[in-house]
Order: sequence, then structure tokens, then C-alpha cells
Amino acid sequence: MQSIKKVADMLRVSEYKIFSEAYLNWYGDRAAEDDLVELFSRFMMFGEAPQWAEVYAQALLEDLQSNRQINLNSYCVLNMSPRVGSKKAHISFSIVQ
Repeated sequence: MQSIKKVADMLRVSEYKIFSEAYLNWYGDRAAEDDLVELFSRFMMFGEAPQWAEVYAQALLEDLQSNRQINLNSYCVLNMSPRVGSKKAHISFSIVQ
């Protein structure tokens, strides 16, 4: 959770934007708005973040700490066409302690 907030602050973007880009990076497609809002709400209320969001934020933090130039679009696959005809799987996560 801390890494997501820290990256958002350092890049001066919202935590929601980090979630959105993390999903795109992990799954190669944009999340359904309702699913992303639900996950982000859980993050804001309970501090629960899915693994894919944490992994993405950690990668961004490593780049920032190495003084690399960060462009959020370079972490996603914007040039890929959206999946056509395939049904999206419901997104979920589990907390590992």
C-alpha cells in the first residue's frame, strides 16, 4: 500500500491512475470501470491492494530511485488493440501474509 501512495505522490498522479495503469500493465487490457472502482475502494478503506498493483508500484519505485525517467505510458501496452470477442475474467486478489 505504501508503495502505491509513494509512487503516486512522486509522479504527482492519483493513486487511482496507478491502479488503472497497473491493471493495464498486468493484464494487457483496461479494467472494467466498476471492477476497478471496487478494488480501489477496498484499497482506500482497508489498505488492501492486489498483487499486480503492488508489483507495478514497486517497479516504478525502483526506476524512480535509480533516477530513471518515468513515463506511465511506457509501462503499459497502449499500442495493443483491445481484446475482441473474448470475455474478460473477473478480477480479484488475495492477501498473502
